[in-house]
Amino acid sequence: MQLSPEEKSNRYYTFLLILAILIIASTLRSPMTSVGPLVPFIREDLQISNSTVGLLNTLPLIAFGLFSPFVPRLSRKYGMEVTLMLAMVILSFGIFIRSTGSVSFLLTGTVLLGIGIAVGNVLMPGLIKMSFPYRIGLMTGIYSVSMNVFGALASGISVPVASSSMFSWQSALQLWGILSVVAIIVLLMRLPAILSEDKKVPGKVNNQPSSALFKSKIAWAVTLYMGFQSFIPYSIFTWLPDMMLEKGFDATEAGWFMAIYQAGLIPATFIVPMIAAKMHNQRMLALLSGVLLFTGLLGTSLSSSYFILVFLILTGMGAGTTFSLAMMFFVLRTRTVTESAQLSGMAQSVGYLIAATGPILLGTVAQWTNGWTVPFMILMGVATCIALFGLVAGQNKLVIADPKG
Repeated sequence: MQLSPEEKSNRYYTFLLILAILIIASTLRSPMTSVGPLVPFIREDLQISNSTVGLLNTLPLIAFGLFSPFVPRLSRKYGMEVTLMLAMVILSFGIFIRSTGSVSFLLTGTVLLGIGIAVGNVLMPGLIKMSFPYRIGLMTGIYSVSMNVFGALASGISVPVASSSMFSWQSALQLWGILSVVAIIVLLMRLPAILSEDKKVPGKVNNQPSSALFKSKIAWAVTLYMGFQSFIPYSIFTWLPDMMLEKGFDATEAGWFMAIYQAGLIPATFIVPMIAAKMHNQRMLALLSGVLLFTGLLGTSLSSSYFILVFLILTGMGAGTTFSLAMMFFVLRTRTVTESAQLSGMAQSVGYLIAATGPILLGTVAQWTNGWTVPFMILMGVATCIALFGLVAGQNKLVIADPKG
């Protein structure tokens, strides 16, 4: 059967939308996971303290928290995909100036890329819900896998690139700007569909008052679950290489260990959304995520041999499960795209401000205590909180009750 020109056009633009989702997802972790393995290079070259190093992953989280509430409003005015395209421009610029080699540009670029990533974090769950309402689990899984595959790759190859005679740590950071530039190109190719009034997938979200969210126990449980689940990976992205160096591993091994930790996320981020979408409630899955994190962190803190890789994978599986559930809660606990975007904005705003305390807190505590034992205990305490808040967020309830009853 031959397709009509309109059907061919719809398929083409749908393919570009899927491609855009995959590429944008690839930009949401890699600019941050590339930093941790390069900390020894950056610290030595720029002569900065652990507290300043902690800012490299704390500043983006603060940007996430402060900027996230404004994202639905921007999306309402310009549309989701145009807002995402502008975010990719800001992200590309932030990555470029971060890598110019001075402390001031390093921190300024870090804030800018945090703003760009914040837009993607908030809008992507709503875009998936609106664009693929019957494939939410699958598309969330694909989105999460893309994010974590490139996040793992960024961790693994950063040190080899920085150590190469042809490149430097600046080159290793700039490399990930290629992805955001490609995302801009794909979104530009979608412009005819984006600007068309009768396009198949609308891109605007009504920004109705959401004060009811702040009175919802479920919304706050989702928000705190989101915050604590972000606290652990962003702390690990910053400090795992240093933790591994203290255990006697070298810088290249430490970078690949972080890649292996993130490889543990990948199966969970693909499978968990599809499982969660079919469950009556997600309470046991949320509890399991906290248990996996606690067990993995405990083993990682105690092991100094290559057996530590097993515990890093366990930690990654727990982190992948928590992240996937957090993304699914934005969809499963809401009735409309508007509510989904607003819950995402609330959870990521408050949640990322909680997570922002992680990198700088752990770095400072490690400096005070001259080791990583106490920071590991803090992370295990956070894993316990994840399990508890997950039991509440996992209930089969909506953040705002259906007015029809």
